[in-house]
Amino acid sequence: MQRTGNAPATALTVSPADRVKALRAYELLGTDLRQPAHGGTIEIDSNIPVAKGHASSTADILATALLCVAEAYPDTPEPVAHALALSVARRLEYGDYLLHPGVAACAQRSQTLLATYETDLRWTIVGVDEGGFVRTEEFHREVPEDAGKARVYEQLFAELDAALRADDGAAAARIATHSAELHNDRLPKKSLEDLQGLKEEFGALGICVAHSGTLAGLIFSRHDGEHDERVAQCRRALDDLGYTGSTYTLKEAKRP
Repeated sequence: MQRTGNAPATALTVSPADRVKALRAYELLGTDLRQPAHGGTIEIDSNIPVAKGHASSTADILATALLCVAEAYPDTPEPVAHALALSVARRLEYGDYLLHPGVAACAQRSQTLLATYETDLRWTIVGVDEGGFVRTEEFHREVPEDAGKARVYEQLFAELDAALRADDGAAAARIATHSAELHNDRLPKKSLEDLQGLKEEFGALGICVAHSGTLAGLIFSRHDGEHDERVAQCRRALDDLGYTGSTYTLKEAKRP
């Protein structure tokens, strides 16, 4: 993330040009900090797929907001810079908490941090992208909340919180599986049945999905001595079923 050029004050732009929320974040926070935009181009260089469930727009917004703080007040302490970035991010969209170096729980609609975790799960996700796009806020507007399921999710979150605090990867994966299956009537994953079969065949810990995205995957752990073989076999099986698989690793804040 960088800003280049010396264009007139009214000509601040962003590249790629469709990252309008990121540009708006810079403009809003600059006004809040009494440091209005003074031209140039904000260049966003990101490899995060857009509208897939990877929190791409939130990442763009937070990075741009942090750039604005750094330019206006370079010596701002990190916690203050993070608070300022979040103050503008939550005005623009639903989002995830991306400022913790590991796993975090967040109230998506308000971008309120609920908890951070130090873990050593060593998860690998063998994932598939089912195609298409999901715009988070549009999805939540179009698919009303189910009060009965909300109570179930509240209980699942309590169980997941306990599992992550205990660094219990197997329990966390089982909870992720339950959540994925419970959510499938709201945003169906056509791969879910295949993933359920592969989970049993290759001993995956569980299934995870992007609840407002196009991604689904199988959870493995590098604590397992057969991890590499299981992952390779799973990738081949997905290819045989006609899916294009990708492998992701979990970014973690290590336990002391």
